[in-house]
Amino acid sequence: LEDHGVHVMVIEDDPSTDTPDALFPNNWVSFHSDGRVGLYPMYAPNRRAERREDILHDLEHNHGFSVREVLDFTEFEDHGAFLEGTGSVVLDRIHGKAYAAWSERTDRDAFEQFCETMDLEGIAFEAFQSVGAERKPIYHTNVMMAIGTGWAAVCLDCMDHPEDQDLVKESLASDGLTVIELSEDQIQSFAGNMLEVRGTDNQPLIV
Repeated sequence: LEDHGVHVMVIEDDPSTDTPDALFPNNWVSFHSDGRVGLYPMYAPNRRAERREDILHDLEHNHGFSVREVLDFTEFEDHGAFLEGTGSVVLDRIHGKAYAAWSERTDRDAFEQFCETMDLEGIAFEAFQSVGAERKPIYHTNVMMAIGTGWAAVCLDCMDHPEDQDLVKESLASDGLTVIELSEDQIQSFAGNMLEVRGTDNQPLIV
């Protein structure tokens, strides 16, 4: 990433905590260009220890982040409801939309409150993957969907209901996005887990 001009910040995990998934900080925190920061309710109790105020302080005071307001959605944990950041929610920041596939990690009420608070249009659907002979919900939306500048990669075959496919296709098409269809085999190999970042001369890179 650094060889391609992408600015990378590394913050070490707390060795005193049992947090092996801490290398996925997008599940507990999101950052927005207007200075808002979102904190999210996590399904696994040990992952809740990843939320650290010192990280936000470090980013603001040592890395130039603007933290104008912290929006805390973590109270949903008390009700057994979860919304794991930009794993559960795929954002189209340009068009003000949020896409979410329902699962035990992506709760309806939490998603609705997130969209209302962030002033986003929510597009929700069901998505599945084959586990043996069963069809089970995909645990995170960003496993099967990604959105960048002018494009969206999505596994429509994961949506078993035609009306869900139509909903997502129509939403993406209305925003003029080129749709790159991914297969379920590609999703199994984590092809859907991609991000657009900025490199040298502010050029977009797909990672």
